[in-house]
Amino acid sequence: MSIILEHQIRLEPLGQYESEVHHLFHETFLMGRPLGFPLDEVGLYAELSLAWYLTNAAHLGAVAIRDNEVVGYALVCTDPVAYDEWLAKVAKKLTRRVFARLVTLRLSARSRKFYRLRFLDSLTVWKSRKRLPIDVSAHVHMNIKEGERSGAVALALLGHIDHVCRDHGVTSWIGEINASLGSRERALARVLGEIIAIEPNRTFTDLVGHPVNRLTVRRDL
Repeated sequence: MSIILEHQIRLEPLGQYESEVHHLFHETFLMGRPLGFPLDEVGLYAELSLAWYLTNAAHLGAVAIRDNEVVGYALVCTDPVAYDEWLAKVAKKLTRRVFARLVTLRLSARSRKFYRLRFLDSLTVWKSRKRLPIDVSAHVHMNIKEGERSGAVALALLGHIDHVCRDHGVTSWIGEINASLGSRERALARVLGEIIAIEPNRTFTDLVGHPVNRLTVRRDL
């Protein structure tokens, strides 16, 4: 069912727009911009990032449409145990593929560096979450097209996320946001909720050429 909002923004279910979600994922890969080089096994990396939400939780997510173009999407997971089990399987599959390319000299230098830094970032996130008293049962991802990040699209998707979580008995959720050092912490805290962790994002720092932090935000409903 479509939901018509202000600013000529329309929300639609994820399932009807899977290809558009994949396109926007690649177009905004690097903080609103494409990655900029051909990443080996990018298809499987996209699967790791999107497939759970598009198959197991498509009924929870939404896309934002303006002028008949998908300009943002929200992904929601309310079953973290099932998600973690699925993620472990796909992550192992990606690791095997990347390792096979590495040992057969079919992994490009830029891809090799990307996956090395992503592995280190994953360890940082895992350790950080072990230290945090996160008693939440949902996590979300939001992605918005460059040029549409002034607020209206984000607020529309945020409203959808809150509504879906409340409907499923969720009282708080967490999300992760990448931000240049010191740029958005206070604004995000005012709009979204409490920032409960700030960790360096090694991968994005290397790719953009200046420090980027990964902010973990908790929002109580």
